[in-house]
Amino acid sequence: MFRIGIVGSDNSHAERFPELTNLPDQPADKHVDGAQVVALFGLDPVRTEQVATKTRIPKIVSDPKEMLGMVDAVMVVFRHGGLHRQYAEPFIKAGIPTFIDKPLAADPADAEAIVELAQRTGTPITSFSTLRYATGVPEFVKGLADIAPVRTTIVTSPADRGSEYGGLVFYAIHASELLLEMIGPGIEEVQAAQYGQNVMAVMGHKSGILCALNLIASGYGFDMMAYGDKGRRKIEVDASTCYREGFKVFLEMLRTGKPPLPYDEMVESVRIIDAVERSLQARKAVKL
Repeated sequence: MFRIGIVGSDNSHAERFPELTNLPDQPADKHVDGAQVVALFGLDPVRTEQVATKTRIPKIVSDPKEMLGMVDAVMVVFRHGGLHRQYAEPFIKAGIPTFIDKPLAADPADAEAIVELAQRTGTPITSFSTLRYATGVPEFVKGLADIAPVRTTIVTSPADRGSEYGGLVFYAIHASELLLEMIGPGIEEVQAAQYGQNVMAVMGHKSGILCALNLIASGYGFDMMAYGDKGRRKIEVDASTCYREGFKVFLEMLRTGKPPLPYDEMVESVRIIDAVERSLQARKAVKL
């Protein structure tokens, strides 16, 4: 049984993950065996108490470092990716396997520093949008072989350039994560445009695939489309299963010590959204 600590209580994910482990009265399809969330840290005492009570987390700590020796792994889930590096680093330095919620960081330099520390210490870490593992997405990606070669792709996601949680990266990270799940890392150039509050980014992949991120400032929903020589495929992503399936992926890393995604892919996901923002500011194409 893995003992897990959660760092950051402001995000709804601070509830979604312990609900899977700490509430035995949950339906079987909403429960994951093999772990227990045993400790929680948050910056807002009222919100932290609410999360701990609702999800039956037995210990609230006043300093995340109090979890050292208490947990086998941590999940850093603050909404603002700009907080992730400072709160993840003490655990990575201590050799504690760490999940860092999307985005890995708000800034590519922080993302690279986190990965460098993990590599230097040999501590397994991972960061991903759980939408990568939502029911239907793995099958959709596997099915792209049927229309190969893929020529163009489009991913649609909510995103708000004015978000208080780091701007575009807070939600557009879902789009870049789904894109990389489809075609793998290798984005080379990004050209973005904004009309009203909505953003469209067109980008070139090293394989020759032309990709687009369709970032919509209002509403909620995600879909993926791919066009190939032998047809086209589309999926509306069902987010209802993503926390369960993503949590299983994290637990598998704890069992094996092997991160599920290459570290360079984790960093590229952040770099893509940074390039979108740089392109918007420069009003021209930019290199990744």
